[in-house]
Amino acid sequence: MSSKTKDAIVAAFLTLIEREEFDKITVTDLVEMCDISRQTFYYHFDDIDQMLCYAFELETKKIYSAHETENWTVYAEEYVKFFEKYDTLMCKSLSSTSFVLVYNLITKSFSDCLFTYFCDKRGEQFATAKSTEFLIELLSGAFSSMIINTIQKEKRDYAEIFNRLSTALNGYIKND
Repeated sequence: MSSKTKDAIVAAFLTLIEREEFDKITVTDLVEMCDISRQTFYYHFDDIDQMLCYAFELETKKIYSAHETENWTVYAEEYVKFFEKYDTLMCKSLSSTSFVLVYNLITKSFSDCLFTYFCDKRGEQFATAKSTEFLIELLSGAFSSMIINTIQKEKRDYAEIFNRLSTALNGYIKND
């Protein structure tokens, strides 16, 4: 029941973000929409930021489930679904006090998936290599910046970013 309630709170936030500004959504709005008590909300989350962390972690875990594939393309397809689902949230975060949080959540999600993918493809020696952390941080930072640039556009094409990224990563894995 716990994850069901948490998921309902996230769903309520995603519904509210379609019509409200990011910073205008309150815990009161969420509990009213979910028909739960404030105590129930605070049983699951300390605040809205923690709820967003949970939501991004949940989506990242869905992407992890694709990690047994031979190329990055399946990850990319799952990320496109994730970003299309969270598009309004990410767009509205640009002008909110939570922008840095959302940016960091995007970066962490991508970093975690990229690390998992590389370790699966490259093995234990990659996970322990000194350059691994730097490479993951570099790619994740560049990726997050590309996503933020895309979010700022009127027409957002997440699939194009992931197609380009898939081509680069698949080539990198094959050539190394």
